[in-house]
Amino acid sequence: MKVSLPVLRFQLLITICFLILHAASAQTTRKPDIILMRNETKLEVLIQEVDDSIVKYKKVNDQEGPLFTIKKSEIASIQYGNGEVETFEATLEVPNYYAPSSASPRQTPAAVMPSGNKFQQELQTSSSEHLRGIYKYYRTKSKNGLAIGIAGTSAGLILMGVGTGIIANIQTDVNGNFLTYADEQKAIRGAWLIIGGFAGAATFGTVGFVKAGRNGSKAGKIRRELLQRGEPITFKFSPGFNARTQTGFLTVNIQF
Repeated sequence: MKVSLPVLRFQLLITICFLILHAASAQTTRKPDIILMRNETKLEVLIQEVDDSIVKYKKVNDQEGPLFTIKKSEIASIQYGNGEVETFEATLEVPNYYAPSSASPRQTPAAVMPSGNKFQQELQTSSSEHLRGIYKYYRTKSKNGLAIGIAGTSAGLILMGVGTGIIANIQTDVNGNFLTYADEQKAIRGAWLIIGGFAGAATFGTVGFVKAGRNGSKAGKIRRELLQRGEPITFKFSPGFNARTQTGFLTVNIQF
């Protein structure tokens, strides 16, 4: 069955529209799980793992952030995103409110956290040493996301350019039909290159740039918090030796 160039263009447009809708739907997050604490505090989270004694989860608004843990003894029930509910029997263990796996020296119970920006509140209650650690974490994640976004977008645009060049060089008659079977096959290959390039650029580019922006914003907030405290972001120790005086020395480089 022969395919005319106008028909091929229409099919290509429909496919690209479908890929746009699919990429948009892929960015939506799953329905959060609700943890009901024994002190009647409710936590909306994304549970990652449930074992014999603890529950591991990530925050809904920070799915790329650190992993948190909470003891089962502190949980009354869990309502999972799929509607399933799991209850837990009470124990005599003393509560120790949920904390991240790499816990900071100071922790604030969830039940007494004030309203507002939770991430900013956690920055204000964390030690400077802990802030420097998570600053490096989010800054690295931002750089990696930017690299993925640039690489994915560039590769996708190259493929789209190659596909467009192939389609532009095929021969058709006055009715838009291909002159030869070889021209038809070239057009199909060009269309697939355009579709594949667009899908790659839309997927990897969008995901990469979103991660870069999200993690870069958090790194910026941590930096501002450290600057407000008058604390440096990084310390660099450089040992050295003076051969003339036969003495050693240590240089401290502090970056703000």
